[in-house]
Amino acid sequence: GMCLLTLVVSLPSLRPPSCPGSSQGCDPRASKFQIGIFYTALYVLAVGTGGTKPNISTMGADQFDDFDPAERAQKLSFFNWWMFSIFFGTLFANAFLVYIQDNVGWTIGYGLPTVGLMISLLVFLAGTPFYRHKLPSGSPFAKIARVLVACSRKWWVPVPSNPKELHEELEVCPTAGKYRIDRTPYL
Repeated sequence: GMCLLTLVVSLPSLRPPSCPGSSQGCDPRASKFQIGIFYTALYVLAVGTGGTKPNISTMGADQFDDFDPAERAQKLSFFNWWMFSIFFGTLFANAFLVYIQDNVGWTIGYGLPTVGLMISLLVFLAGTPFYRHKLPSGSPFAKIARVLVACSRKWWVPVPSNPKELHEELEVCPTAGKYRIDRTPYL
């Protein structure tokens, strides 16, 4: 998406013509092809961003073991630096890149983040063998269906006031590497 958007602002054939002054016979409107390429670049960029944003932070959280106190502290530090990086990148884009686009050119203004994105992709791919990969246990759709079926069957069953009266295996959670979610009176 970023590569295509950089090409759209860089190549004269993908931009509408600039009509200096009062040029006779110059139509400053973009052609349907140019508009199509531009919107394609925006949609590909939106889908790519929407697909990576929620997954990258989740994958970052998977690199830390919640049952190790030292790694739990590192996880908090990771998210602090993660948010700092996002806000710094936003500040950089809104200040420095806008200045470059206005005073140097759109090609450099879009080319710098594209090169940065390519470098970050290469670093991510180079580090792939070193990441912790937590494999999913079972199908998430089957778990959702199981919860919905259990909810519909037990809709009218009264909940005991004492959580110890619930039929749960409290010994299984810590040994299986999972946390037990305590009951609350709220959703």
